[in-house]
Order: sequence, then C-alpha cells, then structure tokens
Amino acid sequence: MSIFDQADKLYITLTPAGVFEAFSQSEPTAMQLSLQALLSHKETMLVSNWLAEYPEMWLEEFLEQGFIEKLSSFLPAPNLPLDQFLPYVVASLSGKRRAAIASDDGFCLARIGYTQDEADMLSVAAADFSGFMQRQQSRGWAVESRAISFFRQVDLLIPDTSFVFLWIDDAGYALIIDGEPLTNNRAFVELIWGIKTSALKFAN
Repeated sequence: MSIFDQADKLYITLTPAGVFEAFSQSEPTAMQLSLQALLSHKETMLVSNWLAEYPEMWLEEFLEQGFIEKLSSFLPAPNLPLDQFLPYVVASLSGKRRAAIASDDGFCLARIGYTQDEADMLSVAAADFSGFMQRQQSRGWAVESRAISFFRQVDLLIPDTSFVFLWIDDAGYALIIDGEPLTNNRAFVELIWGIKTSALKFAN
C-alpha cells in the first residue's frame, strides 16, 4: 500500500538530510519552503494535509532523496526554552557534549559545556565565516557549504569544532559543535523544529 493510499493515517516529518536541504539557503526555493512546512506546526503533519498544499510529485521526490520519513503516529514539537532543551540533545549532537547556538550577527543564544567566553568567541567566529560565504556567493563563487569544520590533526579524521549554518524564517543561525558532529539523528531535527515553531526560546 502506497503512502498516498494512507494519506489520512500516516504522518511525515523531515530527516536530518531534509533539514539541511530545507534550511540551507537564505532565500529558499518553493520546494525548500514545502519541506520547511513540515516543521512549521506544533505537531507532525498528516500526509493528506501536506498534499492539500503541495504536489504528489514533490513528495515522491523527497522520499526518494531521503528528505522525508513516514510516521505511524504524530509527534509533538519540543516545548522548552532553548537553554533548557539543549542539555537534553547535546549528547546526541556533540562527541564531546559541548555545543552552542549563535545568531547570524554573532550573539550566543544558548550553550552547554562551553564557558560563556568560549561560546561568545565561537559565536563571533561563526558569524564571520557565514558572512564570508555570503560575500563569496555574491561575487559568483558557488559556495553552497552548509557547514565548516576545523581540525587539529592533519589526518582530517575528527574535527575539533564545526559550524553548521541554517536559515530559519529569514534569520541565520549557527550550530556550534565541539568534537565529532553528530547531526544524523532525530535530536538534530527536533532542535531545528523547536526553533522553527518558536517553542525554543531563551529562558528569561
């Protein structure tokens, strides 16, 4: 039985690869916006609801590319302040359990494991590299990198620090990860989902 035959029973959400595809550009395409729609609600979308707005052909393509996964039951979006949610997912994101989230203008929005000075320094550095890539794109160099990693060892096996760049609702973010970046998991999707739905905010 195909996904279209169960459109009123199956839910869909993004995979980690789907998150990178959906949120990688400051000016997303129509197809990227259709992917973003899956993380724009307080719970996962029914296939039928998504198909009411977007063509079946896109869904087939996304499934084939591994951008979307099917779920038999709905999942709620995260509903915690960002500083409280990050500790729950840091072990799933960072090999050293240290991570931070920075705005595109260089401010640290949340951190775990890093000192405030470390997080502030890395946030400014991430903003500098984000600006660099945008400037090169405007000059014609087709820079489409979604992440930058820095290595201490020349064997380039395990990065020391990585910056993952994402654009959510016209705002740029950098996910700063210490050690091996572990973004191929559900925790990464839930973190971006929470930011997208504005559920993850600063703890006042």
